[in-house]
Amino acid sequence: MSTSVREWLAQSKKRGMDLGIERVFRVHQALVQSAYNPSIVHVAGSNGKGTLCATLAAHLHKLHQSTVLFTSPHLVQIEERIRLDGRPISTQQFDAYLLDIMEIESSMNEQLTFFEITFLVACLCASRNDVDVFIVETGLGGRYDATRILPADVGVVTSLSLEHRDILGDTLAEIAAEKAAIARPDKPLIVRSVDDSAAKEAIEYEARHAGRSELGEAYGAASVEWISIPKEASFDQEATLLAQATLQRLNVDAEGLQTSQALLNWPGRFHEIPAPWDGSILFDAAHNPSGLQRMLPQLQARIEQESSWTLVFGCTPQHDLTSFASPLIELCHQHPPESIVLTKPQLGRYPGVELEALRSLNWPTSCTILEQEDAAATSDRLDKIQPAFTLVIGSLYLVGEMYNALGYWGTEHMELFPAKTQRDEA
Repeated sequence: MSTSVREWLAQSKKRGMDLGIERVFRVHQALVQSAYNPSIVHVAGSNGKGTLCATLAAHLHKLHQSTVLFTSPHLVQIEERIRLDGRPISTQQFDAYLLDIMEIESSMNEQLTFFEITFLVACLCASRNDVDVFIVETGLGGRYDATRILPADVGVVTSLSLEHRDILGDTLAEIAAEKAAIARPDKPLIVRSVDDSAAKEAIEYEARHAGRSELGEAYGAASVEWISIPKEASFDQEATLLAQATLQRLNVDAEGLQTSQALLNWPGRFHEIPAPWDGSILFDAAHNPSGLQRMLPQLQARIEQESSWTLVFGCTPQHDLTSFASPLIELCHQHPPESIVLTKPQLGRYPGVELEALRSLNWPTSCTILEQEDAAATSDRLDKIQPAFTLVIGSLYLVGEMYNALGYWGTEHMELFPAKTQRDEA
């Protein structure tokens, strides 16, 4: 069974991305015929979605409430996209759910995308396990994202930026509208406050006109709750403030939320763990310009603690590669690394940026620049030079490939709630 369903899942990648909700809604209705028992939280935004989702899961875990968490993409293994009480579901569970979806798809003569299939796996996991809360991160946008089909109890929009402009729109207002379209009638929509007046107006418009007839929803207004967050706030700080508001809407005690977050082990998001040699590695998937800019103060504070460090960088195509990389290059000029290893993610939706283009950026001339074609070669190079401190940053795909190459899959480093936080060991 495992081979056939995995082959079917792999074949679905060839269908590419097909934004729309009617098809996946029909299949979902056939798969999940009864109402969800868990409360459902639906999170959209440009940056900080995953951190908020993981923070909510961590706090609910501390309160002994069970969760299913759906995020994407995965770092190493696809099972990471669906976490039951913080742990990726087993291969056996994943394949059993895949089989159900494959059979329904065939009987209905539908064709689902890769993302839709993995999302439906999460839906089956949430509906067939006695969990308290189902936490769902959008894949792209919100209005036409498959996750919009769920009857969410609370919607949340995190920080916004100009990203995926070829799909979501050229202005912040257009992008804000697509994200805010997760609003459900008569349900709360928690939104990080925005300074852009046009974006704010777009969000308020979507909230006033919530409801999708194709999902059987009546038209109505969502109640918007604006959350003021300081501009210099980190992703963790933003997540704390948004999580407080979300938990209140769920009638869940938010006391001790920061303690819950401190114990969170969120792979790929400012995640420092021991290296296979005598040293440590900090992983961070800063995948867009605003995300990289916001991480700069935390990265700088951490690097200032080291006498020497090594940078590993690779990314997928950017609207403006120079602008995207400028915060990182600025950091390197302020605190020059001993070595800069340029590499390419191999498994993303788009090919990695070529090493020649990365090398042409304005790196400090004092640094040794090394080029490695992929994560495996990069891991071998790091093993030879064995830096005391390494920063791996850029594409989430690259970060995942580096975890795999360094042998971290299947260890407690990949769990959200390990027995002992890894930050203290690093």
